[in-house]
Amino acid sequence: MAQAATTCNLSPEYQMSDLPFRRCILPLLLLFVVGTACRREPPAPPIGPADTAVDRLMVGVGEEGVYRLTLAELQAAGLDLPALDSEQMQLTQAGTAVPYLLQDDALFFYGRAADSRYTNTRPYLLQIGQPGELMAATAVSPSVTTTTTVSHTLRREENHLYEARALDADHADPWFWHKISQGQSVEIPLRLPAVADAPAQLRLQLWGQTHNPEVLNDHDLDVLINGQLIETIRWDGPTHHQAVITLPPGVLRQGDNQIILNNEAPGAVLLDIMLLNWLELELPILPTAVNDTLTFYTGEDTTRSRFGFTVTLTNFSAPPLVLNVQDPALPTRLPADFADGLATVHVAAGMAVTAVGPQGYRSPDSLALARQSDWLNRENQADLLIITTDALAAALTPLVEARQAQGLTAAVVPVAEIYDAFGGETSPESIQQFVAYAATNWQDPKPRYLLLVGDATTDYRGYNPANPLPANHVPSLLVPVAYSGETVSDGRLADVDGDGQPDLAVGRWPLDSVAEVESLVARTLAYEAGTAVPATLFATDASESQFAGMARRLWERAGIPETAVTLLNGASADEVTAVWNQGAWLTTYIGHGSLALWGKENLFNLEAVGKLQSEQPAIVVQLTCLTGFFAQPGVESLAEVMLQHQHGPVLTVAATSLTLSDHQEPFAAALLQNLADPTVLRMGDAFQQAKLSLNINDNGLREVSDTFALLGDPSALIVRPVVADNNE
Repeated sequence: MAQAATTCNLSPEYQMSDLPFRRCILPLLLLFVVGTACRREPPAPPIGPADTAVDRLMVGVGEEGVYRLTLAELQAAGLDLPALDSEQMQLTQAGTAVPYLLQDDALFFYGRAADSRYTNTRPYLLQIGQPGELMAATAVSPSVTTTTTVSHTLRREENHLYEARALDADHADPWFWHKISQGQSVEIPLRLPAVADAPAQLRLQLWGQTHNPEVLNDHDLDVLINGQLIETIRWDGPTHHQAVITLPPGVLRQGDNQIILNNEAPGAVLLDIMLLNWLELELPILPTAVNDTLTFYTGEDTTRSRFGFTVTLTNFSAPPLVLNVQDPALPTRLPADFADGLATVHVAAGMAVTAVGPQGYRSPDSLALARQSDWLNRENQADLLIITTDALAAALTPLVEARQAQGLTAAVVPVAEIYDAFGGETSPESIQQFVAYAATNWQDPKPRYLLLVGDATTDYRGYNPANPLPANHVPSLLVPVAYSGETVSDGRLADVDGDGQPDLAVGRWPLDSVAEVESLVARTLAYEAGTAVPATLFATDASESQFAGMARRLWERAGIPETAVTLLNGASADEVTAVWNQGAWLTTYIGHGSLALWGKENLFNLEAVGKLQSEQPAIVVQLTCLTGFFAQPGVESLAEVMLQHQHGPVLTVAATSLTLSDHQEPFAAALLQNLADPTVLRMGDAFQQAKLSLNINDNGLREVSDTFALLGDPSALIVRPVVADNNE
């Protein structure tokens, strides 16, 4: 039978679409979106912050520009540094040497802004005891050719609106600046330097949110600059569009300017909504510094000498440092003659130049001694890696002791130490590098389980001030998905060999406080010490008959006796909660869902979680969409609320995205078979084996592998009903 279309009802109230979907579990998309083998005695877990390294300084750079680090600042930051010496100071970024200058008891280097989705700063490492690379000079022969104008690019971009549907192969940025609806206009003020009397170019990056297939070019937008209508932009469909507009001389002026993007007038269609990403102005300017800084490029103007030309820079408070940053990772110094407040520089075509006077140097966003750690030591060994924050680490001690008593070695790894050991970038990619390193370089038996203890968000760079970064943040990777653009995937953090599948069993506790961690540690250990109730609960959405059929296939394949199954098809939340509270070792839901509820009929929801009373929690498997999306800024998913409730599950499987039930069923069948198999001892083994059973060459199965998360400890023992011995 063919699968139906996959449209979702977009609603902030978590309402389900009324459209029928066959073989599909599609909720509201909330947009914004034991082994006991003999081993050596395990060492005590490394809990708490490690000492800092007095010979390694992490320098966080937030914006492009020339940075100055004085000897006094470096000493105050903790470096044991009597003097600046290039033979004893190495500056690197991502393992590559960064050239610098030493003068006037200060170190100068060109810093580049972060280009990562995950962090606001680019980390530079200053290490004492290693020789560094001094910045070379670029000599340009003097020329009789001079110029009084240079080219300057001004870029403006702010990130306030998240629209994952705009992601495609050529556009990896889902954050936008302004929404421009029909009947609205957006005003963007710009303050410009001394503008030369010559043409300029305006570039606008836009995305069409609406689409009317019956109208060609269903988006139109008037562009006005300083009150003058310059051009009307037109394009078609839910696509990206880069408008390039030539501005005649005189349109732009020095000082205050106003750009208006006007969608007020009726256009080609009744409903026309578009999003602005960024704008760029490429304009001719006079080579005059503003705030002791001037950036420009010389272009490839064939009317100028092929051997270079001379430009005179003005308005500097003192002799500027002038750099050619055509290759920003390998800048070179350009000599400049300074006299009577004027700096004369010889430049060549194709150069990007930045000139900075004493008042224009940037200071880093952060200066901190790197954390010392032993995580690169190949003699390390652990079955269980626990990655967490300094604040939460001590609360994990009872869990670590319990695992070691069961024969598993465990290592508690502060995420800050991972960042500093693997380049300094505070991103999930650093975590991924660490996991891969430990899994391939540590001693046997190598890590099998990965537990992430900390909250997460998709707003990694804190664009939305209403939902700040969690205090205890352990980030997850972003992956592309078909129906919602992108989502988080903890499993990809453990993809050691790059084949798209996790190589360790991964679980997460998305918690942000010590009290929450202490509670979940105690509840997890109490669960393992408890006795399973010999019953299972299957709740299904009655809006489509195929969900109950899927439930029956799953329990039959898992070998669960029908006498041990209670099937609630289309029940109310109170009915589901009442049966749940009677006790079950396994609870499974199949059907439509959303971030906050099960089913179109509201089979279970956030309010119902508070009514759970079972003393021995069930393993909960949620075969629906989005109930496990633990990274939604400012919102807790249903699975998170369950995990934190005193009588909620300590082990739950749920999705961070939208997938089809046809793709969920193979994973669910393998998972439930493993859960029912007494030879599979730990939750992570059941979960991992189910994922590895999927053929991820099928994109739908790959998304199930990526987006179904275990909220719980993967090293937790599975507590099953005791099977009676028929020979007794």
